[in-house]
Amino acid sequence: MPATPGDNAPGAYGLHRPTMSDAREAMHRVHGYSGRSTWERLLQAAGVSGTDTSDEALQRLLTAMAGLDPVSRLCAQALRIRLTSHTHLSAAHDSMTRSPA
Repeated sequence: MPATPGDNAPGAYGLHRPTMSDAREAMHRVHGYSGRSTWERLLQAAGVSGTDTSDEALQRLLTAMAGLDPVSRLCAQALRIRLTSHTHLSAAHDSMTRSPA
């Protein structure tokens, strides 16, 4: 399910699609005092601004995050699980609630 800029309303089953903001908060949380510098390094490695809203930018960020360090790799994996779950649950919900043609 493609995201629209600024759209982070709860999807099916109340699950929010992860955003760049979620990734930033997660990186700051898991890296503690070095969170800010690690986030900046990640943005540079991914070639994104951190304010991007596209699926492509988020995927690039997650790919770079997975290659940064072991803690970031786990963070990327958790965000990918959340993104995949949101995508599949939203598709299933849409399929179940669609009116018969």
